[in-house]
Amino acid sequence: MKQHVVLQKESDVNTLTEKETLMLIFKKEMIPNIYGFCTIKLNTVEDAEDLAQDICIEVLKAINSGKHIDNLNAFVWSVSNHMFYNWLRKKKHGTTAYLTELIASEEDIENECIQREQENLLRRELSLMSGNYRRAIVMHYFDNMSCEDIGRALGKSTGTVKWWLHDARIVIEKGINTMREYGEKSYRPGKLAVSCTGNPGGNNEPIVCAQRKSAQNILLAAYKEPMTVVQLCEELGISAPYIEDEVEYLVDNQLMKETSKGKYQTDFVILPGSSPNVGNKIYASVFPEYYEKLIHFLESKKSVLTEKRFNTAGFAWNRLLWVYIHIISDIAVNLYRYKENTSVRYDNIPMRPNGGKWIAFGYNDGFGLNEKLQYEKFHSFDGPVHKTYKIFAQGFFHRWSGVDSSVFFNTPDEVFELCRDIIKGNINIETFTEEQKYLFSIAIEKKLFIKTDIGFKQNYYYVDRTERIEIEKMAHEFYDEVSALINKAYKLVLDEYAAGIPKHLHWQMGCFLSYFLSYFVTCSLFDAQNNGKLSEPDEANKEWLSLFASE
Repeated sequence: MKQHVVLQKESDVNTLTEKETLMLIFKKEMIPNIYGFCTIKLNTVEDAEDLAQDICIEVLKAINSGKHIDNLNAFVWSVSNHMFYNWLRKKKHGTTAYLTELIASEEDIENECIQREQENLLRRELSLMSGNYRRAIVMHYFDNMSCEDIGRALGKSTGTVKWWLHDARIVIEKGINTMREYGEKSYRPGKLAVSCTGNPGGNNEPIVCAQRKSAQNILLAAYKEPMTVVQLCEELGISAPYIEDEVEYLVDNQLMKETSKGKYQTDFVILPGSSPNVGNKIYASVFPEYYEKLIHFLESKKSVLTEKRFNTAGFAWNRLLWVYIHIISDIAVNLYRYKENTSVRYDNIPMRPNGGKWIAFGYNDGFGLNEKLQYEKFHSFDGPVHKTYKIFAQGFFHRWSGVDSSVFFNTPDEVFELCRDIIKGNINIETFTEEQKYLFSIAIEKKLFIKTDIGFKQNYYYVDRTERIEIEKMAHEFYDEVSALINKAYKLVLDEYAAGIPKHLHWQMGCFLSYFLSYFVTCSLFDAQNNGKLSEPDEANKEWLSLFASE
């Protein structure tokens, strides 16, 4: 650890004596390291606290005596080890005066402890050493290989191997005299949920690339600033061979990049899952005027939107509003994203190694996201989510309904296609083939159709292409009324998040920060339900309340 002192005024530097400087460094940087050392060495909190106190007293006595200390870190490390060995002796023989006949055995104990500690330190330093240096040391000192043999095995010259060994010995010696401090993620790992915009790769990249906790925490650790493999080892408490393998995999799959020789940084936006509570801020400041305009606009279009061609399921107006609030608001938000260039256009999304065309994004879900969501009552599980392969279907799945988007994605496209043909009258239930019977059984299981006394009834919203285009035109008309409010909300989101996103990722941050504008959908549904404008969800329809499907 570097010795440094952060002072409020430059003039303070000139007024501090050497003793005062050492004292300041000790208090700011050494005390936490001493306690960490003791907790690793000892089994109980009480013993660790007692030993830490004894070490601190010895160091403070040395500083106060005016002793010249060139390297405080190394000095504290030496005192800590000495006090630890003394603690072992006292633990074995008690605190009474030592008997002459025990001196030899005490020396054996200390020598054994010193030997074991040195071996542990050597292993620690080797575990943190980068690949070629580590391999050279192990092959030379553990496998008894000559420099020439190592060179042949690694495809390098003998001179290069000797250079590696020389540098590695210096690094080991320096590391052994360092009181290393492991990072928070070594004992409290975060949780990173990764998704993307665009088309995932052939093996579902990038989602599958960060399923392991080690990969997630490497990406979280190296998000704000580039880190070396050694720094990542210390932060995660994992040896270099395993970190190197994960970093190489993440770089190959373009979730990380090498920013300079030996330094790596996460290459996609990660947003905090637990804060700030942007939804509540939009709801309080921007949303009320938006909601008033939305409800007024939909009421003005009610006579059209309840016509049979728009209402093939024969839903009541309060059931239709689950769909119209969702789709009109979502189209308006997407218009803003397109017109204001907040998102990267699809043509500009980079192609990826395994055939995908995507930009990844993640949520750091490790520190209280679920607890925080209890306060965002209108927060959605997902949405809006889309299927556009054989049919157009868009769903918005609500936290308060107890259903997430898995029901949408787990329903095959062929089921939606069959339901469309039934609604349009292109096919008769009585003449189903065996395959169609199977697909329709899925539709019934998923409650896209429900059985009534007069037969099967459509249980979700569907319109033909012509009507969908009309609805999109209505949404464009509505956008002109509310674009200024959407812009105000987006600036609020930028104020909350942009400063926490590294500058090299600003070009892509709009793809994900503008997702927060979907709060206009969720907040509108939340208020409409509370105000009695929406039908009450029940077991027969809660999955598909806001599903909008079309050709």
